Amino acid sequence: MSTPIVLARTGSAEWSRLWSVRSTWIFAAATAVVVLGFGTIMGYDVSGDPTGPGPDATAWDGGRFTAMFALFGVLAMAVVTSTADHGTGGIVPTLQWTPRRGVLLAARTGVIVATMTLLGVVLVAGASVVVWAFRPSLGLPFGAGVEALAELAFVYAAGALLAVGLGLATRSTAAALVSVIALVLVLPMLLAQLPYEWSVGLSARMPGSGALFLIFGEGPRDDMTTASARLTLGLWAVTSLVAGGLRLMRTDADR
Repeated sequence: MSTPIVLARTGSAEWSRLWSVRSTWIFAAATAVVVLGFGTIMGYDVSGDPTGPGPDATAWDGGRFTAMFALFGVLAMAVVTSTADHGTGGIVPTLQWTPRRGVLLAARTGVIVATMTLLGVVLVAGASVVVWAFRPSLGLPFGAGVEALAELAFVYAAGALLAVGLGLATRSTAAALVSVIALVLVLPMLLAQLPYEWSVGLSARMPGSGALFLIFGEGPRDDMTTASARLTLGLWAVTSLVAGGLRLMRTDADR
């Protein structure tokens, strides 16, 4: 059987696995409630502000405020879905059905990353619509929306890759979640607060700082750019996936 056919069938099986467990639906529902809830709060606040958020502001700006909450949901879901069958032992029959580990890696990564990216983008777009519904004068310009959502799609895709790689490398939901939280939230903020140039520079090279800059345009260093933030986040994502992929390809599934 040709590789494309096997990949397609494995991808279909991974899609079914993803949505056949309760945790996926719980995480998706919780993330949606948080993101849309904060979108509602943002919309309510701007609707009662007579001065308005500014002449150049749009409802997409309000949606961007919720993007970080969506990112945490995306990261958590990616970790859980990539490590679930390692925790239950289901990885053994999975590899019996799909002995080509490279195919399994490609299918699992592709399905999780695509799903998490789409979920994050749709939720932020929904939050933007909620903000616009409260204050239609802000507008939802098409061009600004495409630009904002495309940037966020990169952030969510890279974040999901990072989470999947850490999940495959650690084969532990708890360890991968702690690692993701440390790299995206704790370490960048902690290093940026230390009164040393080297710590601030190290913070700027963490994936969380890259994601923060791409979402809000702010980072621990003034010399950060969109290109440098993308490069930082992309390198962390690819390195993590390579590490996780090597462990999947070269070690026994139950170790």
